[in-house]
Amino acid sequence: MPLRCESTVTVAKRPPEVFPWLLDADKVPRWMTGLEVYEPLEAGPLHVGSRIRQELSVSGHQLRFELEVAELDAPRTAVLRFEGSGFRAANEYAVHDAADGGSEVTWVIAGDTTSFKAKLVAPMVQAKLQEKLDGDLARLRTLLAGAAAAA
Repeated sequence: MPLRCESTVTVAKRPPEVFPWLLDADKVPRWMTGLEVYEPLEAGPLHVGSRIRQELSVSGHQLRFELEVAELDAPRTAVLRFEGSGFRAANEYAVHDAADGGSEVTWVIAGDTTSFKAKLVAPMVQAKLQEKLDGDLARLRTLLAGAAAAA
């Protein structure tokens, strides 16, 4: 069963200032709700092939993934593929210049189920996941607005 969630916000920072917030281990936990573990599995900057262990709770469901950086074009795009907990999907991040001098940030999670249990819970998980994306990006926008005001 295919699933797709997408959310976009405009933030008051330029792409080079925004992009690290989407991937850096010290920044992601500050805006992503339900995140229990977000840990790069090797030292140094992320690159294509890097892996990140991620554990999170969405609507009471514990999800554990090993993300693999499949594409990375900082500060514009990143694709992190993952499979686990009955799902195979990708986080796709895109950061574009906004007309007001800030950035437009889009986060897409797209993929498919790989188990019978996942097929059963997918409609509920997708609805909660969409709420999560919308809420998390709104939280990121608020954090970055606070950082802009403090600068």
